[in-house]
Amino acid sequence: MPARVDELAPKLIEQHGPRAVHIAVERLNQSIDERDHSARDFWAQVVHAIHECQRSVYGSNAWAAGEPRGVPAE
Repeated sequence: MPARVDELAPKLIEQHGPRAVHIAVERLNQSIDERDHSARDFWAQVVHAIHECQRSVYGSNAWAAGEPRGVPAE
């Protein structure tokens, strides 16, 4: 993953909390609408990186077990 993606994902999470992925998806959709393939690829990587960061914080099994998203397992 490019360093820029690895830097942006945590910043979006810090700024927007659980809405970070929604912000990134909005940008991804905008780039798709504009047919900007390089931006589309970049924002798809950001969305993936945000999910990876969230998995490391909340655990990969929390959501599968039916835990509400954004609430860490105790």
